[in-house]
Amino acid sequence: MKPLASGAVLASLVVGCLGCAKDPVTGKRELVLISESEEIAMGEKAAADVEASMGLYQDAELSAYVEELGQRLARASERPHLPWQFRIVDSPVVNAFALPGGPIYVTRGILAYIDNEAALAGVLGHEIGHVTARHHVEQMSKQQLAGLGLNLGTIFFPEVRPFGDVLGGGLGVLFLKFSRDAEREADRLGVRYASRQGYDAREMARFFAVLSRLSGPGRTVPSWASTHPDPADREATILALVSEQAGERRELVVREDVYKHRIDGLVFGENPRDGFLEGNRFLHPELKFQLDFPDGWHVQNTPAVVYAAAPDREASLQLTLARVASGTKPEAHAREFFRRNGFESGTGERLRVGPFSAYRAPFRVASRTGEIYGVAGFIADGDSMYEMVGMTRQGAIRRLTPVFHKAIESFDRVRDRRILEIQPVRIRLFQVPRTMRFGDVLDEAGVTSHRRDELSLLNDIGLEDDVPAGKWIKLLSRGSR
Repeated sequence: MKPLASGAVLASLVVGCLGCAKDPVTGKRELVLISESEEIAMGEKAAADVEASMGLYQDAELSAYVEELGQRLARASERPHLPWQFRIVDSPVVNAFALPGGPIYVTRGILAYIDNEAALAGVLGHEIGHVTARHHVEQMSKQQLAGLGLNLGTIFFPEVRPFGDVLGGGLGVLFLKFSRDAEREADRLGVRYASRQGYDAREMARFFAVLSRLSGPGRTVPSWASTHPDPADREATILALVSEQAGERRELVVREDVYKHRIDGLVFGENPRDGFLEGNRFLHPELKFQLDFPDGWHVQNTPAVVYAAAPDREASLQLTLARVASGTKPEAHAREFFRRNGFESGTGERLRVGPFSAYRAPFRVASRTGEIYGVAGFIADGDSMYEMVGMTRQGAIRRLTPVFHKAIESFDRVRDRRILEIQPVRIRLFQVPRTMRFGDVLDEAGVTSHRRDELSLLNDIGLEDDVPAGKWIKLLSRGSR
């Protein structure tokens, strides 16, 4: 018997429609290798990873508002039975994303630039469209058929547990790239779902124009543009879709004032309460600690981990926080840490780091690409245990060991009241007292010059444009809620 060629095997699968299912949106048969129950389970796992690693924005009223709007749109979709959920990620990045099976996320960064409820409905509708059309499972099925796996992104040394689990686990679905046809379909569905609820879907097109201005040089990534391929004619395409689907409806909902009052007080940009850099010093006002990273290293702060990478990306430092029983010795925690993660540790030493007791030890661990060497430090602060792990390749460990030691030894208590009391920048509303040029509105509100271009973009109003009396505009000021 002759072996069947791999191409023939694939052809036989397609002809036999093994794994075929009906597209919930189009009704056509499609080849998918993931069942709906598997899709839902995958989304639940990814949602848990998103919320643990990225963090949710803590505003109960705003969160309930986004959830209610999202649920209303989803119930009118082709898959109302899915376990839909709508959450706000505590990130300044301007983005929104969907996970398989129902979880939808918007960042507080995108909420700041949205100007009304109709635009928010369009954004949520677009993400709902990715789920109803099963774009995630289509893309994963194609990759599985091609034998590619998921081809996920990596960061530093992701093969070293526990730090590799974030991207290697549920969050891998965030790195799937949808085709332009899938994005167009999600746009079409977003217009459909928003229009069904009576919203003026033209506001979705207007918001895409704001997004295109936000995607210029120097803007923070990942952004909407990095996860959503953006055809040059997207705004015009959406406007055409609106004309097709709006019908004879006369009264279209925008709800600008309602939306703006919902986001009054929203944190804008990086929240210094969650940690920030001054030079190479990382300061955390809430946890009251500071440490110095090596000069020139790139630092990324997330709710779960603070990463620092060497310019040549051949070494990294990673700081995590573990909750322990008060009085736990750093060396005892180190033994459990090494055992749990499969690290082979060398001879360690006890030391004092600022006012804290600490322990550090060298280690090595096998990875898919060879052995990794490093130094781990453990610093006890009551029921908090800070775990600082420096990693590199064998050939560089002798040179980098003093660098890792210096970073561990720099850990200290923050005592500066300026740091301890720092507050984030928040959105504050200002009602225009009379019709005037936007630049004059900013003069009357006491806005300094360095914020003018930013506020123009935030409000989608040119500095020379007239603003009608009574309109609410978004300003920025530093302070508590």
